[in-house]
Amino acid sequence: MKVSKLIITLALIVFVSSGILFATASDDAKQYLDYGNKLLKAKQIDKAISYFNQSIKLSPSSENYYSLGVAQYYKADQASALRSFQYSLKLNPANAAAKAMVAKLSGGASTAGAGPAQQYLMTGHKYLKAKQYDMAIKYYQASAKVGPTYQAYQFMGTAFYYKGDFENAKLAYNKSLQLNPNNPGVKNVLAKLNSSTGGAAEPRISQQLGVHPILLAGLFAAAIAVLFLF
Repeated sequence: MKVSKLIITLALIVFVSSGILFATASDDAKQYLDYGNKLLKAKQIDKAISYFNQSIKLSPSSENYYSLGVAQYYKADQASALRSFQYSLKLNPANAAAKAMVAKLSGGASTAGAGPAQQYLMTGHKYLKAKQYDMAIKYYQASAKVGPTYQAYQFMGTAFYYKGDFENAKLAYNKSLQLNPNNPGVKNVLAKLNSSTGGAAEPRISQQLGVHPILLAGLFAAAIAVLFLF
């Protein structure tokens, strides 16, 4: 009887611990993604790539692969960017921005094979990369008019942000968030724009060096429960 109780208790410990570990990894991945996007906006490309890779290592998603692809594209590493965009598209086939970048980078494909919304989106990316923010905004607005996507509004917000037009940046980011409520990068920028102090906290990298406090507490409680069985 005691052996059966011990097995059940140990199984429960493993189940609870795995759930906590998954939640922790997902939360930390979002923090790395958010901070990587902040570094990308600051044009610290290599550092941004490092954070995106850490985010992917913890919890792969279409969002962190796409951000990695953008950083690699800005660095002119088109081969790596293409692979990242392809992974992003594989995880979320509805990611129009990733689809557009794959079409652009695959075997010399041009915007001619893409729909009007994607063509405008990709042209907007070119102007954004060239820091021609007014032109980028024009094309992102055209893309959103033809086929509203969260990517069009997100990059429109980024162009407004770089231009210093924070009010229109907030409007664009909010529209992006309406279309994709689970976009951590947009949430992070909006929090910065809406706060009085601004800024974003650097991810809790120290958590990667040891056991997470919640997990530790759960294991300790489970260990106490085992003791009471005997």
